[in-house]
Amino acid sequence: MNQSGSFDHLRLCSVLASGAITFQILLGAMTRLTGSGLACPDWPLCYGLWFPTTSALAMMSGVDYSFGQVMLEWGHRFNAAVVVAPLVLSVFLLAFRGRRCQPLFWKIGVAMVAILIIQSGVGGFTVFDHNSPWSVSIHLSLALILLAFGVSLVRLKIYSTFKNVECTSTSWIFAVLALLVLVTMVSGAIVAKTGATLACSGWPLCNGQIIPVIQETEIALHLSHRILALLTFLSLIWFSYQLHVFRYIAPLIVAQVMIGAFVILVYQGNSFLFQVAIGIVHQMIGVAIFVTLVWLFWTSSVSQETRQH
Repeated sequence: MNQSGSFDHLRLCSVLASGAITFQILLGAMTRLTGSGLACPDWPLCYGLWFPTTSALAMMSGVDYSFGQVMLEWGHRFNAAVVVAPLVLSVFLLAFRGRRCQPLFWKIGVAMVAILIIQSGVGGFTVFDHNSPWSVSIHLSLALILLAFGVSLVRLKIYSTFKNVECTSTSWIFAVLALLVLVTMVSGAIVAKTGATLACSGWPLCNGQIIPVIQETEIALHLSHRILALLTFLSLIWFSYQLHVFRYIAPLIVAQVMIGAFVILVYQGNSFLFQVAIGIVHQMIGVAIFVTLVWLFWTSSVSQETRQH
């Protein structure tokens, strides 16, 4: 296969890997929000089985989860091992073949494999650590970073050739904004994992106060997430307007703020499935904002002079 063909395959694998990682984050959100994180108490097997079945689980004692919860956690692991991992390894191998032509792709491929290996270990550790909030937050952070590298390759592959990448002040702003979104998303996962979703009743006030009395850890966590969300919102609005990318980010920001308020105002009292659905939408819009910022980072880093479509 010639070099050009390799890079065509690299683009395809990068797109597929990014899609698979996004789906993995979605499965992770579903697992967390449904309380299924420990539905498989061992790792890498699930109740000592490679594939848990209803009949096999029925013969076991101490299974405190529904079959749906078990399959959700198992599916989360399956997608990581059978879909995400092979695609990331394919990206790595294809980038290796073109390393002399585009060493940046090779470096990104190495980073993706390194993160994948670390993420696999962290995934197992979260089970043994009983899904503690901090281990879950690290797990989500690594998934988002892995997604960022995948999206980076997709964006760079749109340019058939380019001489170099120059990180301008504009690209650094997008990088900082992406980091801010990542931190906000991770804080949201911690809020959900600690059961602090409704620690502040009402919106935008917290328990009827602008600055509530912090008597419980849950209130502190929830309030911290709101402060981060407000800082992220204001930063995104201001810089997206100043950098003339408002039309790309504004719809996502508005949708995210509305969903965030929706979680507080109508979350309680509705069905469990409704609560899970709202939580999933809230996280996936955050993922969309994060991906958009990564995309804009590379768009601003490859100068007009070096772009050839």
